[in-house]
Amino acid sequence: MVEKLDKKDLKLLYELEQDSRQSLSQIARKLKTSQQVISYRLQQFQKNKIITEFYTIINFAKLNYSSYRTMIRLGNATKEAYSELISFLKNHPNVLWFVECGGRWDLIVNILSRNPIQYNKFLLEIRNKFKNIIEDFDLLLTIEGIYFGRDYLIEKQREIKTKPYFGREIKIIKLDDLDLNILNIISQNARLNSVEIATKLKVSNNTIISRIKELKKKEIIQSFKPLIHLEKIGYQGYKALIKLNSISENKERELFTQLISNNNVVGILRMVGQWNLEVEFEVQTREEMLKISREIRTKFKEMIKEFEIIPLFHEYKYNFFPKDILSKK
Repeated sequence: MVEKLDKKDLKLLYELEQDSRQSLSQIARKLKTSQQVISYRLQQFQKNKIITEFYTIINFAKLNYSSYRTMIRLGNATKEAYSELISFLKNHPNVLWFVECGGRWDLIVNILSRNPIQYNKFLLEIRNKFKNIIEDFDLLLTIEGIYFGRDYLIEKQREIKTKPYFGREIKIIKLDDLDLNILNIISQNARLNSVEIATKLKVSNNTIISRIKELKKKEIIQSFKPLIHLEKIGYQGYKALIKLNSISENKERELFTQLISNNNVVGILRMVGQWNLEVEFEVQTREEMLKISREIRTKFKEMIKEFEIIPLFHEYKYNFFPKDILSKK
C-alpha cells in the first residue's frame, strides 16, 4: 500500500538520506519547522514501515573484506522452507544485503568475506542446509560501489561531488576493540546517539564522539542511511546488469557521466565475473524504467554487449559490518 507523502515528508526523507545521524533540531532548522513536527513525521515513517532501520555505509574493504554477490534461483519451496531461508539470511553475521527479485533469479544476496575460502564455506553451508529448495546460483565479485543518493525525492539537480563508496584499492586499517564495537552498534542503528553508545560500551560520551569523527576521517565510515521501502512511497527498484565490450577510458567515462546525471540512478557497482557493471535505478513506473534503459542501450550500443534488467521487490537487510570480525579479536 502506497503512503501519501507531502513535500515536507519527501524533504525529511531526503535529509535522512543525506545523513541519518542528524539531530531532529538540525533537520527542523533545514525544513523550517519545529522539532516536534519532525519527530512526529519520523515516527509515522517507522509506524507505516516506510523506514524500518537506519544503517551505516562502512568501507569494509579497509577492514580486509570483499563483497560477494550471490544470485539464487529457488525450486519448489514451501512457505515454511522459504521463511526458514529468509530467517537464516537475516541472522547471518556476514550477510550485507539481500532482496527478493524477479527475472531469472529469486534472491540476490551480498556476503562479506575475507577471502574466497570463507565465502565458499558460506556457499557450502547454505547449499547443504537448503538443498531441497536452491536450484541454482551465480557469483559476482564486487570491487567498488558508489552511492549517489535519492535526489529525485526533492527533484533536485544532482551535484557531482564526493559520494559514499566502498571497495577500491586501499590500505587495510587495523582497528581496536572499541572502534569495532562502535561500528557494530551503529551499523545496526545509525541514529543511536553518542550517549546511548557510550552507555552500552561503558566509556565516556566524548570518547564516542571523537572515535566516530576519526572513523569518518579515515573514510571507514562513509555515510548514514535510512532503509526506505520503496513500495511504500510509490517507487520500484531495478538492477541493470551490464556487460561491456573492450572500450577506452574516455568511452567508459562518457557512460558514467550519462548514468550519474540521471537522478533515477542511485548507485553503480563495478563487478568481476560475467558482468562488468551493476546499475541501480529507482523509478515510479515500469514504463519509465524501459524508457531509460532503451536510451542507454541506444546511445552506447557499440559499448554495451549485454544489458539485463532485474526488478527488485523487497529489501530485507542492510548491514555493512562483517560481524565475524568481532569473534576474531
